[in-house]
Amino acid sequence: MKFRPVVERIVNIVTPRDAFLAAFSLHPAGVAVVTALGPEGNPVGFTATSLASFSAEPPRATVNIAQHASSYPALVVGALVLVHFLAEDQVDVARIMAGDNAHRFDGDHWSTDDLGLPRLHGVRATLVTRVVSVTEFGENASIILEIADGSTATDCAPLVYVERRFHAVGDILGG
Repeated sequence: MKFRPVVERIVNIVTPRDAFLAAFSLHPAGVAVVTALGPEGNPVGFTATSLASFSAEPPRATVNIAQHASSYPALVVGALVLVHFLAEDQVDVARIMAGDNAHRFDGDHWSTDDLGLPRLHGVRATLVTRVVSVTEFGENASIILEIADGSTATDCAPLVYVERRFHAVGDILGG
């Protein structure tokens, strides 16, 4: 029998923001990168852990972004967008795409695809999508993406983010 260490972490929740941060830091999320072309035709992108399925019919996904984010101006209704699901060995790509927007496309981790979009290399899956809705609320926005095409690579494990760190997926339980 394999035992996992128990780490007791007590968090004093003082405000709703503290509750939010404490709870969501414990909630694992897949790591994706969203890329598109900016208004001037330049590649833009960002690391997202807010990606979620929205509907199966028609196939749609949703991602959230701050309106002040450098990539936000590219996410207009009708824009083509690539969604990349990162593999466990792509922590460096996740960090690059979450870092300084002036350097996100420095290096050989991407190339321009046949649609003219910035496509990341070595990812677990890629979806070709089109923005069908942008809902602004406060300082943020929810973007609905309709899936037009995609590809997957099943020979690599996913990258996840939990407790403010990147992780690989662990053991299969109850299986």
